[in-house]
Amino acid sequence: MDITIKTLGRIAQIEATVKELTAERDELRAEAVVQGWARWDVTVTTRAPSLAWWKENRPTVWEKYAQKSNTRRFKLNA
Repeated sequence: MDITIKTLGRIAQIEATVKELTAERDELRAEAVVQGWARWDVTVTTRAPSLAWWKENRPTVWEKYAQKSNTRRFKLNA
């Protein structure tokens, strides 16, 4: 039981550290973009139900139900 408490405590510490570092990273990324050292690249992808669903329900009209989604990636300007 003592090991369990120590383990859970360590997990909580690590999660707090990750949260702090993530906030710091986000601030630094924002600064890099403002300064022109980096940029956000956005990729548009099409999302739709699984192929099995389409084959069973609507094999010829997948475009009607497809959805677009965006993915942002942080890139350093080189």
